[in-house]
Amino acid sequence: MLAPALLVAALAGCSASTAPDGTAAAPASSRPDTSRLPAVTDGTDLRAAPRIAAGHGSAPTDLLTRDLVTGTGTTADATSTVTIQYTGVLWRNGQEFDSTWPAPGAGGSGAAGSGQAATFPLAGTITGFGRGIDGMKVGGRREILIPPALGYGPAGGQPPTILADDTLVFVVDLLDVDAATAGPGMSSDNGASGGAGAGQP
Repeated sequence: MLAPALLVAALAGCSASTAPDGTAAAPASSRPDTSRLPAVTDGTDLRAAPRIAAGHGSAPTDLLTRDLVTGTGTTADATSTVTIQYTGVLWRNGQEFDSTWPAPGAGGSGAAGSGQAATFPLAGTITGFGRGIDGMKVGGRREILIPPALGYGPAGGQPPTILADDTLVFVVDLLDVDAATAGPGMSSDNGASGGAGAGQP
């Protein structure tokens, strides 16, 4: 269905310099401004469907991620096959367009979900989705903001819902990583619930 390079930019005007002891100083760097990510209600309760607010002002143009819960299990990379729970909304209005969480009236707050986790290879999703999960560990929950250039771009994704150049925001719970596709040096030895479920971003 839907198919983050983590940005570490050098501060303007800053470069490597010589420290007082004559050694080269490390260049100064800045991290992306994650304060621009929308607020998430129930962000740290892994038993509850997260509710993502609309963004404010102009949407960021860089992929942004923020760990709401830091996992401790197997590490995923951008090409792993993963089992996840997720909710996706539009930055511009907070409208939910996709979710694996149960639909209202079925014990959850997701608008379109089946209540089953989804399993799929990240290589088959939009670029920003796989990059946003890259480096995430099983047991974690991460908020991911995907700019149009790493999402559906000028073509849009699902008119009339996902329009041209829409910015997308996901909250993803990483439940499992296929052992054959885990990050370097990692093994998938922690069982997780869920199987093939809803569509994929």
